[in-house]
Amino acid sequence: MRIAILGSIALPVPPPFQGGTEWIAYYQAKGLSEKGHKVLLFAPGESRSYLKNLSVDFIEVGEGNLALGSNLEKKIDPRYTEASRKLRLEAVGLSEVIKELIERKDEYDLILNNIRGEAVFVPIAKYLNKKFVNVMHLNIFDELADLFKHFSTNIITISNSQRKNYPQLSYLDTVYNGVDTNIFSFSSDPHGYFLMMGSIGRHKNQKIAIKIAKRLKIKLIIAGKIRDNDYFEEIKRDIDGEMIKWIGEIDLKDKVKLYQGAKALLFPILWEEPFGLVMIEAMSCGTPVIAFNNGAVSEVLINNKTGFVIESDSQMIEAIHKIDSINRVDCRKHVEDKFTIEKMVDNYEKSLLKLD
Repeated sequence: MRIAILGSIALPVPPPFQGGTEWIAYYQAKGLSEKGHKVLLFAPGESRSYLKNLSVDFIEVGEGNLALGSNLEKKIDPRYTEASRKLRLEAVGLSEVIKELIERKDEYDLILNNIRGEAVFVPIAKYLNKKFVNVMHLNIFDELADLFKHFSTNIITISNSQRKNYPQLSYLDTVYNGVDTNIFSFSSDPHGYFLMMGSIGRHKNQKIAIKIAKRLKIKLIIAGKIRDNDYFEEIKRDIDGEMIKWIGEIDLKDKVKLYQGAKALLFPILWEEPFGLVMIEAMSCGTPVIAFNNGAVSEVLINNKTGFVIESDSQMIEAIHKIDSINRVDCRKHVEDKFTIEKMVDNYEKSLLKLD
């Protein structure tokens, strides 16, 4: 196959710090190229050094974290720019991708999209007469579903839970995310802290984890960039730097160490999480997960074996008390059986070959 993989316009592929979609795009490109398929990977320029050992054609688009990521505030001074500048910058990045797709139309036959803003690629793929597959890293909503239905867009979901409100769409497959088990290696020796990993925002619900950690007098480490400044202002008064500690956004090496040392990953999400990559990263390191039963949680965890799928704050307290009953070896084995990079790439290849 000749595949144009649309990786990102917002962050390098793979990302230097925390990031999920960009890692999946990286392993798609790496794995499919190693299987002999021709791959064009669309990603920001900062990706180049990470891709030099891969047999992929790199197409530079966007400006990476300089334009749309953690350094955006340095680029946009609100005193001199309009409120819509972030949206307009992202539109420029999407347009760069479309420009390259048009100019390189003879170099690929199939588009595999991972970039948010997927709606803009659907009609251009139709115009170019190219097969198009959209990977749903985020959830489907009514207006997007209407567009997908109109164009009979091929969709790969990353969990079955994403499909429940829109059964009428053209689903090609569900392909679960994978994790590199060599990088996220097993540890049987956790330390005395619990962990939250992910962006700081109401949907991630750090507030309840902090509340319960204070009540139970357990140590909680929170890692992640601030997505919602107002929410962070609400919770930071309870972050004392000792028992409750926020360490910001971290790199891959530190991330793995944190997982390996944690007694459990707390995942009290309030939204319909499409997958929850942090759950399989933690389990790969042997760390069980305590998660609210929203989105794909019940597809990713085995309740009472790799962690606890819970419904309330009181059940989270019970789960924390019972966490030593979970065998860390079972967590690791669950990932090896179901969520490896090799299995993920194999499933992407099988899905795309259906269109060949």
